[in-house]
Amino acid sequence: SISGLHIIMFAWLAAAIVGWLWRRSARLCLAWPAQHAALVGGLLLATGYALFSGLGVPAQRTVTMLATLTLLRLLGVRWPWPLAWLLACAVVVAVDPWALLQPGFWLSFVAVGVLFAADGGRQPATGAAGRVHAMLREQAVVTLALTPLALLLFGQASVVGLPANLLAIPWVTLVVTPLAMGGVLAPPLWDAAAWAVQALGLLLQWMAALPYASVSVAAPPLWAGAAGVLGGAVLAMRWPWSLRLLGVPLLLPVLWWQPPRPAAGDFELLAADVGQGNAVIVRTASHTLVYDAGPRWGPESDAGHRVLVPLLRALDERVDTLVLSHRDSDHTGGAAALLAQQPGAALLASLEDGHELLGLRPVATRCAAGQGWEWDGVRFDVLHPAQP
Repeated sequence: SISGLHIIMFAWLAAAIVGWLWRRSARLCLAWPAQHAALVGGLLLATGYALFSGLGVPAQRTVTMLATLTLLRLLGVRWPWPLAWLLACAVVVAVDPWALLQPGFWLSFVAVGVLFAADGGRQPATGAAGRVHAMLREQAVVTLALTPLALLLFGQASVVGLPANLLAIPWVTLVVTPLAMGGVLAPPLWDAAAWAVQALGLLLQWMAALPYASVSVAAPPLWAGAAGVLGGAVLAMRWPWSLRLLGVPLLLPVLWWQPPRPAAGDFELLAADVGQGNAVIVRTASHTLVYDAGPRWGPESDAGHRVLVPLLRALDERVDTLVLSHRDSDHTGGAAALLAQQPGAALLASLEDGHELLGLRPVATRCAAGQGWEWDGVRFDVLHPAQP
């Protein structure tokens, strides 16, 4: 979102400068209208800015949408916003069909569509207070409309997202980006831009660490997620509240969805695909056990972060016990991430004293043959190692 926002901001600024310069020459204005020159100049310079920034997937979508809407303006076409919005979607998908599988595609286009629909043809805000109110309202509308979609795509939504965006977007737009651009002329400004990014990062890390900074729900089926997105959009519209409240029932399936669990006396076994190693989830009627946690692939990548935590979040599971068969990293590599995300999980393992995982669960129980328990009519027994 910030990548696209900054390219649009740069395109607007570039178009304004090109148009101003073009109007300084009567010959140029007679050759081609200044408005058209500003549009094309803004598009070309914004494309160069996107290339300079690495031309990531969000930047590619933004440039494609800008080119589409610029072409409509040059042809003198004044379509209603739904047609222009759908055309931009169609062009992006035609250029990159895989965009349909990217969450960013849905988040960005749904956000833009909701903002257009919720605008209701209002006059632009005037005065500082009016602009601040408009910004607050736009962020609130986007947050309300995209929360069900975030729950559908990621199984979680940020509670601190609204205040974080209210701080981050102006800071990056008005401080970081101008400093970064100014660094082309005065390199010391790049240091200032880096300090500004670091300060923002510290603040966002603090916000993310707050209790209940995010909420997680079980991954709903597609029909429930679609209903939730529609409900969020209805609530965000500029309609009478008697109509907007009709969106509330559409949100309930997303918020209350629970995956089916095994019946009493039965169990379900899920073998997670973690490559080399092992990670198994055993679910009974009301309990969950994880046996091994897969490998660690690098300093910041392991099966816990990449596989187990998202899978458990999608199932809305609360792990009762994590069992580690032995200390090898292809079985314990993801354990730290899982224990951090499941603070109530007990640890049952045969790890040597001083192992780093015991620092996360000092009251861990050592495995020993003969240990056993029963959950919901399902018997669990430890077969090895022998009692010391």
